[in-house]
Amino acid sequence: MPQEAKAARSSRTGGNKNSLYLLYNLVSKEFKLRYRRSVLGVVWSMLNPLLMMVVMVLIFSNIFRFQFDMYPFAIYLILGQTIFAIFQDGTNGALASIIEAAPLIKKIHVSKIVFPTEKVIFAIVNFGFSLIAVVIVLVFFGMLPSWKVVLVPVLIALLAVFTLGVAYLVSALSVFFRDVIHLWGVLMTVWFYFTPIFWPYDALANNGIAWVYTLIQFNPMYHFVSAFRQMVTGIPLPTDAGLLVELGLCTVFAVITFAVGLFTFKKLEKKFILYI
Repeated sequence: MPQEAKAARSSRTGGNKNSLYLLYNLVSKEFKLRYRRSVLGVVWSMLNPLLMMVVMVLIFSNIFRFQFDMYPFAIYLILGQTIFAIFQDGTNGALASIIEAAPLIKKIHVSKIVFPTEKVIFAIVNFGFSLIAVVIVLVFFGMLPSWKVVLVPVLIALLAVFTLGVAYLVSALSVFFRDVIHLWGVLMTVWFYFTPIFWPYDALANNGIAWVYTLIQFNPMYHFVSAFRQMVTGIPLPTDAGLLVELGLCTVFAVITFAVGLFTFKKLEKKFILYI
C-alpha cells in the first residue's frame, strides 16, 4: 500500500510538471504566432491602447463633449481600457480554446484546464506591455502615480482569478453549445459599454439616467476598473467606493466566479471528448 500510494503521488507530481511545461509552451507559442512576421512585434501591445486612447479622446471629449475635471480624460480612459483588456482578451481567447485543442486532446492525455488557463496568462503578460503605454500617458501629462500603485499586483491577481472563472465557464459551455461563441462577442460589447471605460458617471446624471449607476454596482468589472484608477492616480471619483471596499468587492466577485467556473469545468470535462 505505501508503495502504491507513493506511485500515485509520483504520477500526480509528474502530471503537474507536464501540465506546467505544456502551459509554458502554449504561452510561448501564442507570442510567436501573435507577432509572427510583424515588424513592430510586441510593441503593438503598447501601441494598441495608445491608438485606441487617442481615437476615443477625440470622439468622446470633442464630439460627445464629456466633461471630466478630476484629472486628464486621456488618463481616465487608458486606465479603464487597459485593465478591461485583461478580462476581454483572456475570455475571448479561452472561449474556443478546448475546441481548438481538439487534435491534441484526442491524441494524448492532457489536463484540459491548461488551455483556457494559458489564454488568461497570455492576456496578463500582454497587460505588462500595455503598462508601458500607461506610463507614457502619465509622463506626458506630468502626473506621478500614487503610492497606492503598489497594490496593483494584488488587483491583477484578483482579476486573474475572476477572469479564469469566466474563462473556465465559457470554454466548457462552448464545447456543448457552439452558440456561446457567437453570443459571447455580443455580450462582451455590451459589457464593455456598460462599464465606465470612456464615459464618466456625470454623463449619466446630466442626461437624467443616473438610475443606471445602481445597476452598475453589480458589474464586477466596474469595481476592478474603479480600484485600478484609484491605485494609479490616488484620486477617487465622487461615485467611487473607498479602495478597501473596492478590493473587498473584487475579492468576493473573484472567489465566487472562480468557484462556479472551476466546478462547471470539472463537471463537464469528461464529456469534452464526445463533442469536440
